[in-house]
Amino acid sequence: MLQMVRYIFLISVAFIVSGCTHLDVKGLLVPTSDGVQTRFEQSSKMNEGLKATIIEAEENYIFYVATDPHIDQTSTNLRIFNDASRNDNEALFNVILGDCIDIRDNLPAYLDALAYSPEKHTNDLRMFHVLGNHDIFYDGWKSFKELVGPSVYWYEVVFPQGKDLYICLDTANGTLGRKQTEWFRTFLEKNRSAYRHCIVMTHTNLFYTDNSQTTSGNMPIEETYSLMDLLGRQRVSLVLQGHDHYREVLDYDHVRYVVIGAISDKSETPEYLKIDVSAEGLTLDFKYTSDLTETALM
Repeated sequence: MLQMVRYIFLISVAFIVSGCTHLDVKGLLVPTSDGVQTRFEQSSKMNEGLKATIIEAEENYIFYVATDPHIDQTSTNLRIFNDASRNDNEALFNVILGDCIDIRDNLPAYLDALAYSPEKHTNDLRMFHVLGNHDIFYDGWKSFKELVGPSVYWYEVVFPQGKDLYICLDTANGTLGRKQTEWFRTFLEKNRSAYRHCIVMTHTNLFYTDNSQTTSGNMPIEETYSLMDLLGRQRVSLVLQGHDHYREVLDYDHVRYVVIGAISDKSETPEYLKIDVSAEGLTLDFKYTSDLTETALM
């Protein structure tokens, strides 16, 4: 009953503020972009025409992760993240875990905030992007696939002693959908054993049940159970998540699940994550844009 009251309240507020560019009223009730099944099919076709991304590295390397920048009129914290990572000469790549923008047609501003500048930066590192629920508002998938690329893909980091696997999933609708789930299960079963570490990246947090976002909320509990079983059996090293704007680190069945707090300019504690990868494991170094740091060892 409480959830129904909450849902009715959200609909009422949506219609009151329907003129606001920050809210896709139609998308709150009925998704305005292609669904996850269609996006997966389109991403698969896009991937067929692309070479597999292989990044060469030493056995030990670093990468940076942030999530939920929600770029509207400002991008201060995302630029701090970009400057920090692009001036770390040991960093290999960056990942943004979705909810890149908050207003219509704002992907160019988002990408500009993450651009490399030879006058300011010493490291022209690679960038990887995950699709979030806000990124499909206003039919945003069209511009995302044109300016950024597929929403489901994988890449590998190769070093003399072996290689690591990175998989980016599309959970912008709060579910993987049947086709993406089947692909993910088959891909892990066929390929996981060839890699030292396997890191999975997704916008939606697997655990927190957030009904406030209706069609783009968190996963159904049955899907969470099924995915956790798969991730545990395949010995996935780390699952990186965003969406819920708070930090959480959980360990279950040999898998570490990390939710990173939002780096949005509206966040009270904007943060990002620096990850050191080595044969011994993964070291998680949380950093606030105010330069305060906390370290969690894995």
